Amino acid sequence: MIEVPTPTVAGLLLRAVPQPVRRDAHAAMHTLAPWGAVSAQLVQDSGGGVADHDVHVDGDPVHIPFRTSFPWPSSAVLARMGTRRRAVVAAWMSRSENAGHRQRAVRDLLCVHEAWVVPFVVAPCGEYVHEIGADVDRFVRTELGRHPALRHAYARFVRDNPRFLATTRHRAVTFRHLDHRWPHRGDPDRTYPQLAALDALCALAYRGGQDYPGDPAPPRVTAAAS
Repeated sequence: MIEVPTPTVAGLLLRAVPQPVRRDAHAAMHTLAPWGAVSAQLVQDSGGGVADHDVHVDGDPVHIPFRTSFPWPSSAVLARMGTRRRAVVAAWMSRSENAGHRQRAVRDLLCVHEAWVVPFVVAPCGEYVHEIGADVDRFVRTELGRHPALRHAYARFVRDNPRFLATTRHRAVTFRHLDHRWPHRGDPDRTYPQLAALDALCALAYRGGQDYPGDPAPPRVTAAAS
């Protein structure tokens, strides 16, 4: 008999992805160790309190845990899964308490061209592993432009979740001064990779580019007849 996480843990994992992805998430859950754990705290919660805003992907709320605690499933098990189910596992592992797992997971997610993965890529930009920030920054600046539909998905997420982006940026600013592993911490002229990644994402969303569809034009205001 295949064991799965407890109902409480399973519920927290399922709520982390949008409704259309949950069938795959339910199947992917069987790859996780049954003794794993998931925090009730969400990625937008800060300071030990509960945030007053939700995170959405194209209007669908997602409740992404701040941390998970699972060993990475074996390569043999993952090889038997479909692409989306492997992506779901990577999304959950991007919230891992293990920094190496988070970096590996985000690198996997950068290869997934589906809008629902975007918050799992953005959230680590507010954390202290500067290598993840560098990976995301490089992806946004060099790779994302080759995939217009995915580029638009990242842009929409940034525009649709301004409060979450603000929370993420605030965390990145804090970690810029606390990240002792970042070799340029003492150089005020060097941009922290997490902040560089967030800057690139915001430029993508608000300044556009050749293939950026742009925001809707404001309604035309006509003078009232006198």
